[in-house]
Amino acid sequence: MSLAVPNLSSNSTLWAELISPKIAADIQAAERVWVACSGGLDSMVLLDITAGLLPSERLAVVYINHQLSPHADHWQAVVAQRAEQLGCHFEAHTVDCAKQGVGLEAAARKARYAIFEKLLGADELLLLGHHADDQLETLLYRMLRGAGLRGLAAMPVQRSIGRGKLLRPLLQLPRQSLEQYANQQQLQWVEDESNNHELYDRNYLRRQVTPALRKRWQQWHQPLARITEHLREGDQLLAELAQIDLQACAERSEQGGCSLSIELLQNLSPRRQRNLLRYWPEISQQGSLLSTKELQQLEATVLGAREDAQPQLFGDGYHWRRFAGRLYLLPESLEHQKPVAYSLQWSLHNLPASLSLPDGSSLVATASEYTVGGEPLLRTELNSLSVRPREPGVRSRPVGRRGSAPLKNVFQEQGIPPWLRSDTPLLWAGEKLAAVGGLWVEAGCAAPAGQAGVKIVHIGASRPLSE
Repeated sequence: MSLAVPNLSSNSTLWAELISPKIAADIQAAERVWVACSGGLDSMVLLDITAGLLPSERLAVVYINHQLSPHADHWQAVVAQRAEQLGCHFEAHTVDCAKQGVGLEAAARKARYAIFEKLLGADELLLLGHHADDQLETLLYRMLRGAGLRGLAAMPVQRSIGRGKLLRPLLQLPRQSLEQYANQQQLQWVEDESNNHELYDRNYLRRQVTPALRKRWQQWHQPLARITEHLREGDQLLAELAQIDLQACAERSEQGGCSLSIELLQNLSPRRQRNLLRYWPEISQQGSLLSTKELQQLEATVLGAREDAQPQLFGDGYHWRRFAGRLYLLPESLEHQKPVAYSLQWSLHNLPASLSLPDGSSLVATASEYTVGGEPLLRTELNSLSVRPREPGVRSRPVGRRGSAPLKNVFQEQGIPPWLRSDTPLLWAGEKLAAVGGLWVEAGCAAPAGQAGVKIVHIGASRPLSE
């Protein structure tokens, strides 16, 4: 697609001069298409173009009322009226941005994207009307805030969101093209009065900085598209490198999260260590990229703590811990779980058998054949067990240990992280400890060598039995 400002003619196929055939094909192939419409120029143009590509029954319009302007309800009515004219479905969602504990612009964005994620069904598209002028403002704004490659790459043309996909069909076009289209089609739109308030950094850039740039470099949107694509490609390459290094650091699954070897991490060059740590939350789907400040905090408070310490650092929805030479990346909810007292009876007469525990994890028992060098199995005659949480005074003797010891000591010997010990269920055969979760079988309850037995797995345990 040519990125020059289109010279729209009255007898042309207007949408074809604004969006590429590929984007048009993606829109037409979607199960359903939502247009996020604020009533402004860009989103009203986008809605008009989309309505020309789809039958009305596959088009839906969503308006997010942020309650930040006295005109918000009027804008909602304007968008609702346009959706009615087009014969398509319309929804309005009111959000509260003032109580989210962050800047107003960030709170508004977070609130509307939360609605978008819930709204989209599988194979559905959400279209946003961002254009090249928005992209330029975003690049300048993030550059002045010291953003990295991901931030400087600004807004992507498309990405996943919820169960669907977000698409910005107009992103490589300057606002001038949209104005030409709107005037030729005699579209009506609203103006947000807050766009005139230069108190907001983005508005200052829009009114004072970018006009001079556009005047000096009239085809500015062409190199802008190339720059952001180069930056995005660089970001993707760094993410791929982080994935390679993560595998080299012996990453393994943990309860709700993952961990890696600190020794192997420190074998990497400092810049590759930082790169791995920065991308790890995103790779593991625990969170987003670390900022420079967050990375420095992690290095200082967790990795830089003394060897016998048990440091932790909280991020947005997750937290970091260090234990026994490993760095853990875990969900924040794990830290706030409180042990619950319970006593459950579990019948193993018919295998496989499962048992749900109050913390959301579960125990699974399956019949298993003996394998040389394999993990010890529970005796088959122990077909009725009591399951309870950890309690004071319990002693344990795993298979292979000479004598019993307090459970706390055995946990330490087995390398079980302290924050998981209280949640590990204990399996009792009468008054005799038979197994500790899916971690080990007690010597007095293990199937004799060479005989079949019962394999116990705790789904959600700190480590799989096959490790």
